[in-house]
This record gives sequence, structure tokens and C-alpha cells, in this order.
Amino acid sequence: MPKCKCTFNDKLKTKYPFVKQRSEPSDVTCEKCRTDFSVAHGGAGDIEKHLRSEKHKLSDHAAASSSSMLKFFKKTDSPSSKDFEVAAAEATWAYHTVQESHSFRSNDCASRLIQTCFEQKFRCARTKSEAIVVNVLAPMAIHELNDHLRKANCITLLTDASNHGSTKLFPVLVSYFLPYEGVQVKFLEFQEQPGETSDIVVDYLKDVLTKNELTSKIVAFCGDNTNCNFGGKNRKGVNNVYAKLNTSLGRTLIGIGCGAHIIHNAIKTAADCLPVDFECIIVKIYSFFYIYSVRVEALKEFCNAANTEYKKLLGYSKTRWLALMPALERVLKMFQPLKNYYLSIDKCPNILKTFFENPSSELWLYFVHAQSATFHQAVLKIEGQNVSAIDAANEINQLQNNLNQKQNSCYLPHATRNIIVKLQETGDINKENVKTAASNFYKTSKEYLEQWCQFNEEVKQFEWANLRKVPSWEDVQKVMDLLIEQKFISSSQDTGVFDEFSLISKYITAQKIYDWNTGNIPTENRWVEVFTHFNANDISHVNFSIIVEYILYLPGSNAPVERVFSLMNKVWSSEKTQLGIGVLKAILITKGNINKSCQEFHSYIQTKQATLKQICGSDKYKPAE
Repeated sequence: MPKCKCTFNDKLKTKYPFVKQRSEPSDVTCEKCRTDFSVAHGGAGDIEKHLRSEKHKLSDHAAASSSSMLKFFKKTDSPSSKDFEVAAAEATWAYHTVQESHSFRSNDCASRLIQTCFEQKFRCARTKSEAIVVNVLAPMAIHELNDHLRKANCITLLTDASNHGSTKLFPVLVSYFLPYEGVQVKFLEFQEQPGETSDIVVDYLKDVLTKNELTSKIVAFCGDNTNCNFGGKNRKGVNNVYAKLNTSLGRTLIGIGCGAHIIHNAIKTAADCLPVDFECIIVKIYSFFYIYSVRVEALKEFCNAANTEYKKLLGYSKTRWLALMPALERVLKMFQPLKNYYLSIDKCPNILKTFFENPSSELWLYFVHAQSATFHQAVLKIEGQNVSAIDAANEINQLQNNLNQKQNSCYLPHATRNIIVKLQETGDINKENVKTAASNFYKTSKEYLEQWCQFNEEVKQFEWANLRKVPSWEDVQKVMDLLIEQKFISSSQDTGVFDEFSLISKYITAQKIYDWNTGNIPTENRWVEVFTHFNANDISHVNFSIIVEYILYLPGSNAPVERVFSLMNKVWSSEKTQLGIGVLKAILITKGNINKSCQEFHSYIQTKQATLKQICGSDKYKPAE
């Protein structure tokens, strides 16, 4: 029979007020030394054991030696203009530390250096810079986000999970559209969760929505295309996040899968139908060289003999959307030296020996590389931070049409056709077999896109909003009726919408569309230009801006969440093992939501008198609630 875990109960909370509970009943944080630990095994005994630890003792010693430190701070109600100037510099330095992913520890030296060389009153070592980020800048960014969200009429929640060791982390981002600023994708929440089941995720998202008063504004959910999130490509079943979130909210949300991930999986699935397993080959070649300097030096000699420039081989992962084409390209550029090397060594891996002995291997390598370039460009366009669902759907439709034309034309790339001619002379290949395999590749990838992009059919009614051509009232009216049905617009305002459309049509002319298309202006910027012009000239556009907002707040992919994971791994490196989740959250919010250069931030923070006053005072050192 398993032993029951101890929990952090009320008695322990009273006895140890500096210890705070985390997400789980047995997980706690010591606020004195900022250490996370568990009381599951011994309860009070675990806490006492922590109190005897070296880290906690050092924290107590530091507190004892500076017990009256706060008394030396000036009163927060009387900072001078010089104090504000220094506070702005300190805030900017803390912001710079976050932007460059530096350790707060590095500021111990930098602060003294700045003090010596430039400003004697400057004080921004590790403790202060961390306090500014955690208790001043991050709360300021969240406050500004909440101001934005109060203006928004509808939002999309984006989320995914990632492991850092044994810790499972869930960032939550929010996408919305503001008429004069465009599409915004901001960091809303970041927490550790005990698992990744649909129940845990739904409870977490409901808590985030309630906490931020967004329950009535959420209209769409965006996540990775996993069964846990959507229940498969047909989105059937009730035991997934999307279905349970709909049930919990009492209405059906728009479910948005990751378009970039779908495109990646489409070429991966199609490539698996080809005669050569390129995914396996690329990974095998990369792993054969990546830590073996002797093998690399030998390969360099073969490159010199073949008059080929050596390039470091690139790895490939099935979860890295943009890794396939560069990895294939690198192998192609060194194909002959690689072939000569592998066929010359003893104990060559059988799969690589078979690959390089096969005369058609290079042919298929060129074929997949040419196709991956098309998919690669589509992913690049879709994974942009502010790309909307209508732009993503349009890009996927263009890719499907391209694949359909290639299949109908039995298209083969130029390099592939040249190799076919050479191999036909030696009788090593049958051209019709190559055409059949290529046609099957196009067919498989096209069908995969069709099966997984059913959401694109819903988006078609919004296509007019990309402003690639002059919109018609018939198209606008369909969306207006939808918004009236969902009570975003009153039925009595339909005439007002038409009047606003008539005025907007005078601005969005065929010439304006041509100029935008020629300049490759993003969709959101086109609408921002329209609404900014109307606002500056006091022309009514309130109802029409709601229609555009409803369309552009839908993201094209879940890539913004993936960027959070990349940023998290960059910040939470092996050298920063003591970084707490609360501090990490503040860093991510500061870096992700305050979208300014350091110079811009310095000018911006100088206008925030209340924030500068907080930096001058001592409240920033108090633990955040």
C-alpha cells in the first residue's frame, strides 16, 4: 500500500510563515532563500532539514547583517529629479539584462563599473536588478496588457507544454487585435503543472480566464495538433482540451491547430513514402560526426580531395519545422566526399553503406530538397508572430494548389532529371518508376493537408479581410450576420455597418490595394492604416473595426508559444540552475510583452513617474504576492 504524502497544512503555514505553498499541496517555496522543495516525505521534518541547509543559513546571515537596510532608503514620496534619472537608468539596465539573456549575477560587476566610470549614484547589482524585473517591470507589463484586454472584444488563448527536467511548464499567450496598433500576441501566464492531461489543462485555462476576467471574451483556442488538445484530425470525442473547454464555457470556441506543424508533418509523411528514409539518413550522418573530431578531420581530407568546401553537418528533429531543408542542403553539398568517406571506412553503418551504394540515392536527395524548399517557405510565412489565420489558410491553399499542379504535370526538378538521364544510360533506374513515386509524394502531402486543414473552410468566409482585393458588401455581410448571431454587434447596427463600409470603400480603392500589394504590406498594417486615418479624421468606424477585430485576432499557428520555449531554454540554462519559476516568469513577461529596444525603453520609462518612484523606494524588495 503506497504511503500517503504529507501536505503543507495550516499548522505548518502558521509555524513557518516564510514558507509558501506552490501549485501542489506538498510543494513549497522558501521566500528567505528562494528555494523550491517538497514536504511530501516528512512534513515539518522536511522544512527543518531545509532550515539546516547551507543555502538557507547563508540567507539568514545576509538578512542578519542587513536587518535595517530598508531604513536607509529615501521615502518614496520625495525622490528628486536626479533620483528619477538614476532610477530610469537602473530600470533600463535591468531591462537590458533581460533582453540580452544575461545573468543577474553579472550585474554585480557591471553595476560597480558603471558607478566608477559614469554615475556614482547608480546601484543595480544582482539583487536590485532582479527586484526591478520581478516586482516592477513584469507587473507593469501585465498591467498594460490588462488595459489592452479591456479594450479588446474577443481573444484567442494559445498554450502548449514543455518539460524542463522533471518540471512541466505551461505558458499561456493571448492574441487580440487593436484597431490602431494591430495584432498583439502577449504573455499572459506561466505556471508549473503536475501533468498534461486534458482535465489539468482545462482547469488551468479556466483559472487563467477567471483571474484575468476574460471568460466572456475568449472566442478561440489555439494549440498543437495533438489528440490531447483536439482529439485527432476530425476533432471528435469529448476527452480532449478543446471539447472540455467548450463544455465548461457553455459555447463552441473556434479551434485552431498549428498550421506550421501541419505543413511540416505533410512533407514528413510524404517523404516516408519515397524509396529512401531521409530522416533516418540525416540523423545517422549527423550523429556519426557531431562529437568525433577524428572523423571530422578525415572527412575534411576527403572534401579537399574532391575540391569541396567542408561545412559542419546539421542535425534534424521531427519537431523542428525549419530544420529539414538546411540539413538536406548540407548533405547535398558534400555528397561526393561523404560517399567516398563512408565507402572507404571499415565497419561503416549498414544503413549508410546501402544508401551511398545505391545509385539513385542522390537523385532522391535532390528531389526531397527541392520539395522541402517549397514547404520551408510556406512555414516561414505562417510562423510569423502576428500572422492571422486568414493569411495562414491562404498560404496552405496556395501550397495545395502547387502540389496539385506538380502532380498533374508529373513535375521533376531539373537536378533530378539530369541524374535520371545519367542513370538511364547505365540502366540503374526506370524513369516511369521515379515519376510514379514523385506523383505519390505530391498526392500524399496534398491529402495530408486537406485532412488536417478542415478549419480552413471556416476561414474562407473571412478571406476578404486580407485586403488583397477590394472587399464586397456581400462578403462583409456574411461575417456581420455571424457577429450579430454571437451578439458582438447589435442587430440594430446593421445599417451603421453598411454606412461605415461605404466610407471605408472610398479609402480602400483598387489603386490602394495595388500599392499595398506592391509594397507587400502585412494584412494587419493595412487595417491599422485604414482605422488610423478614420480616427484622425473623426470618421465613424466602431462597428466595422469589431468585424475586422473578430477576424484578425485568430492566429495562424502556435509558433508564438514555441518561441517562448526557445526563449525559456536560453534563459534557464545549465549555468542558471537556481533560477526560480517566479523569476523566470517575470523575465519572460518583461522580454515578451515590452517590445522595445533598450534605447526606446529608456525614453519610455522616463515617462512613467509612478514606476520610477517605485524603483526609488524599498517596496520593490518585498516578495510578490
